[in-house]
Amino acid sequence: MQRSKLHRFKYQGSAKPLVMAAITLGLCSPLGANAETATDLGTVGTQGGGGGVSAVAPAKSSLQVTQPQAVIDRTFFEDAKSPVADFTNIAAIAPGVSGGISANGPGLTDGSKITLRGFKDGEYNVTYDDIPFGDTNGPTHHPTAYFPASIIDHVTVERGPGNASNIGQATFGGSVNLYSLVPSNDFGISSFNSLGSWNTRLNGVTLNTGTIAELGGSKLLVTGQDMNSDGYLTNSSLGSKNLTFKYEQPIGSKTLLTIFSSNNSNFYYQSDGSKGITEAQAAIYGKNFGLSSDPTKALYYGYGRVEKTTTFDYIRLQSDLGCGWGVDNTSYYVWYGNNTLSADSAIPGDGRSSVITTQGGSKGAATQMPGYIKLNQYTIYGDVVKITKQTDAGLFRTGLWFETTDTFRSRYDYNLFGMTPNYKEKNVAGIGSNILYDQGSSWKNYQPFAEFEWAATDNLKVTPGIKLMKWQQSIDAKVLDKGARQAAKIDNEFNATLPFLTLNYQIDKTSSVYAQYAQGMLVPDISYYYSPSYNKTSITPQTSSNYQIGYVHKSSNITFDADIYYIDFANKLTQDLTSVDPVYYNGGGVTYKGIEGQVAYAVGNGFSLYTNASFNSAKSKETSLRIANAPETTAALALLYNDSGLSSSLVYKYVGNQFADAAELLTINPYSTLDYSIGYTFKSPGLGVKSMKVNLGVYNILDHKDVINASMTSKTGPSAADLFTWQPERSFMATVKLDF
Repeated sequence: MQRSKLHRFKYQGSAKPLVMAAITLGLCSPLGANAETATDLGTVGTQGGGGGVSAVAPAKSSLQVTQPQAVIDRTFFEDAKSPVADFTNIAAIAPGVSGGISANGPGLTDGSKITLRGFKDGEYNVTYDDIPFGDTNGPTHHPTAYFPASIIDHVTVERGPGNASNIGQATFGGSVNLYSLVPSNDFGISSFNSLGSWNTRLNGVTLNTGTIAELGGSKLLVTGQDMNSDGYLTNSSLGSKNLTFKYEQPIGSKTLLTIFSSNNSNFYYQSDGSKGITEAQAAIYGKNFGLSSDPTKALYYGYGRVEKTTTFDYIRLQSDLGCGWGVDNTSYYVWYGNNTLSADSAIPGDGRSSVITTQGGSKGAATQMPGYIKLNQYTIYGDVVKITKQTDAGLFRTGLWFETTDTFRSRYDYNLFGMTPNYKEKNVAGIGSNILYDQGSSWKNYQPFAEFEWAATDNLKVTPGIKLMKWQQSIDAKVLDKGARQAAKIDNEFNATLPFLTLNYQIDKTSSVYAQYAQGMLVPDISYYYSPSYNKTSITPQTSSNYQIGYVHKSSNITFDADIYYIDFANKLTQDLTSVDPVYYNGGGVTYKGIEGQVAYAVGNGFSLYTNASFNSAKSKETSLRIANAPETTAALALLYNDSGLSSSLVYKYVGNQFADAAELLTINPYSTLDYSIGYTFKSPGLGVKSMKVNLGVYNILDHKDVINASMTSKTGPSAADLFTWQPERSFMATVKLDF
């Protein structure tokens, strides 16, 4: 009997790309007990379970997981978070996550970052529909440059490298996985309009064509939005536009084609590379000082403008081939462009900060404005293919991730008055003295993988796997860097073999336990070669060995999960700055360990409670001191209500004590936020509107202005020159959403 029909596709976005029944024709042997999930093409353990209190829990795990996980559904962050929030603000609710607070207001700073168990940005993956993205000089991220909250369906924070089929440049510390909206089966148009503090405005519309029978059941979703804000920080306005479409086309009854494109452009005014202001400056100018309105000052907003454009496209083909075989292939293209104009670094009280150097090396007038133009542009082409085979013994998955990049980065010095060159850099024959760096770089990444999800018993799944990494890196620089003012051609190849072993045992219908051993890796940043003796640099990829166990419980009124972890970070890259050849080398490491948990409870009558907590340790093996920006504790508490059209949430997040440096000299005290939102949905209010939802969110309602980031300027200890950023003041956003 033919069991696989189009209506049997269990398609829930890329969290679990496609689940289809096997074809058990006369030519194929029956597949036994596992036939109903014969061609699971996704990554093992990435799909969260639903039902019961899970539907209202801010973050939850799944009974099938093999590592700690927090799935954050759109139903939560659409109400409880600012409509202009970025993914860092959304992910911050998860256990073990700190940061996600933008100094310019929720979602209003491109530099907002999160830390995962002490792993900083660049030491964990960020993916969209299972495709890794990030900078190509090092895998860091720009939260506002790609995906606004309006095109995110849910976020899954995975605290671990996953299985062999988990891909990315930094499976080192885990993954923050974003997933796109799923086109609706029904036709509909939705508009969303928000207005709030600091003249923040958001206007957007989403179109769903619904299922088009004449085109074989295809569906199209299109979303466009426009956002502008003055920002909380002085003279730090910004704006962004996004246009996204997702098209799904069934081909026959066993194949699905998906075409996706998201295009984003934004601008913002911000001091390039700023790490904040001193406490003395904050007392004079205010904690919200960003830029000046005085064109005679180096921090005039007109001398600090950033423009970015991004494109993120993919074509995905998923097919049930029959007899338990399945294939999933995704080809993708990413473009990133950054054009930054900035004055040279200065403090709020500075005027024209320095003299200009002429081409002959002499000093010009002291009333000019030294600055620079910085460019960063890259393209990424990649392909991920996964092939699965369901057998009576379990599910076999193999595949290959390939990616190639092409990057150009430069910074040229100018006098911003007249935009003439400023020849201030060290004079080196054959290199213009107005060039800080001018470099091209690229990589080619090959990662084949294989794993077998062995159904040892009806309740126990054991998944061994292996992934091979081959990373070819090239740098072709006219000027390598300020510290290495020379042309350079560098070619490197990095290889690693990463084993994996996970298990999941389902105790009963409501609870399971899991265990994981997995190795992660982090690709080397090109900045590790910024040395006059770059040719003496010999390094290997940094690696992590992860050991984790956990428990998950899910029933009609409660979800609970907890885990214990131990992570050994090896091959840490360091640099001896006292050496005449300050090259990077592998040495030392960090030990991460801790305990985490989260629980949601449906009280009844529309009310539910949620809380999580983590106790984390991240200490250097050499000094036994805590690494920078690694809080000892995090916690969250939420009271939620949803019934009869009324929804409300009160969400508290706490981040414990941490240090701004690796010597435990400058302390960042604990900080917290408390947000409140209330909304009501009107059914069929008239004028062709099917529903109207009105929502009001108030963020940081206690008006805390705690330090959220600090930078120590002296190696000997805290000083008056240390730089700080603070939480933004209390703010609000009001939103009206109309569904037609």
